[in-house]
Amino acid sequence: GTPAVTIDAPLNGSTATANTLVVVTATATSTNGNITSMQFFANGVAIGSKNSSPFSISWTPTIAGSYSLTALATDIIGVQGFSTGVNVTVTSGVPPSVSISAPLNGATITVNTPQTISANASSTVGTVSQVQFFVNGASIATDTTSPFGTTWNPVTTGTYAITAIATDNLNNQTTSTAATVTVTAAPGPTV
Repeated sequence: GTPAVTIDAPLNGSTATANTLVVVTATATSTNGNITSMQFFANGVAIGSKNSSPFSISWTPTIAGSYSLTALATDIIGVQGFSTGVNVTVTSGVPPSVSISAPLNGATITVNTPQTISANASSTVGTVSQVQFFVNGASIATDTTSPFGTTWNPVTTGTYAITAIATDNLNNQTTSTAATVTVTAAPGPTV
């Protein structure tokens, strides 16, 4: 029969960083006898081979992107079998930049008055795919379109820390510095 091949590492859906070593490991069995070689591929391009168990190689991806890793085992009588692909996202390791542009740090706002929260976000190696907004650590909105923003209606007085997390198309993330605002009670009527 055909050798049964499995890539054991990295795990399907995992993330790696460009120019950083990734250990790729596979196992195989064959009803015909021993496995005599294992070839490894990234998107169909050979990245290494091993002629004895354990079948493990070192791969250093240099370009960010999505990769399907496969392994091809050959048994003692020359019968070959491919593994199922394992999908790995290679990131550049360069995170996007993000900052809260409104409200300004130190601003005082009135309770029950809707506020526009805006963020500036950019990426030098990809595109910003989303900005998620947080008030005191709780997510309040996610925006996937530039300009990035949302509306927040503070319903109680107090001090609030507003942050944003920008994610780029290569899954790099950055959290902004907090903009701290003070929410005060509405002024009473003048008599």
